[in-house]
Amino acid sequence: MNFKTLQGLALAAGLCINAHSAMAGAAADAAVKAEALAGEGKTAEAMAAIEEAKQSIWQAVPMSFGKALFVAADPQGFGIYDIRDTSSFKPGEPLVVYFEPMGYGYGKDGDINVIDLGLDFEITTPEGQSLHKKEEFAHLKLRSRFPNKEFMGKITYDFTGLQAGDYVVTTTVKDVNNGKSGAFSLPFKILQ
Repeated sequence: MNFKTLQGLALAAGLCINAHSAMAGAAADAAVKAEALAGEGKTAEAMAAIEEAKQSIWQAVPMSFGKALFVAADPQGFGIYDIRDTSSFKPGEPLVVYFEPMGYGYGKDGDINVIDLGLDFEITTPEGQSLHKKEEFAHLKLRSRFPNKEFMGKITYDFTGLQAGDYVVTTTVKDVNNGKSGAFSLPFKILQ
């Protein structure tokens, strides 16, 4: 990685910081530190400082989602999925959802970071009438020595017995570690 690339990363971190002045302190300091280290040719240390800035911003953002979509088959990892062409499903066909949460926290188990997300769902009509909901139907966990930001979730919904028609499934993700929660909604159709 060259100095210009690190300057660009520091500038990008600075732009994010200006957008949310509440995050400015530690993240701005880390970005300035990264730029200085890069100028001295200390690229590993500069990247560690950028990671500090990223972590400061990460902790301040609400639970949100970089991606949430139906996929054609089980995803193989973060960013490794095939997009489904349609949100229409045959009766009894599973709905496979891929999502990328952001802003979650980390619990600790010794020197291991633990991501722990609880999931709820609700099926509604497109007009918002609730048809069915279930709290804590699943938990997603990851244990890692690094505070991973590239973490994906996969849900396979089985709505066998749902009549033909249009629906919306809303998934709520609740972080056990920091109390944040967020939701995403995906409209879908069950065919005749």
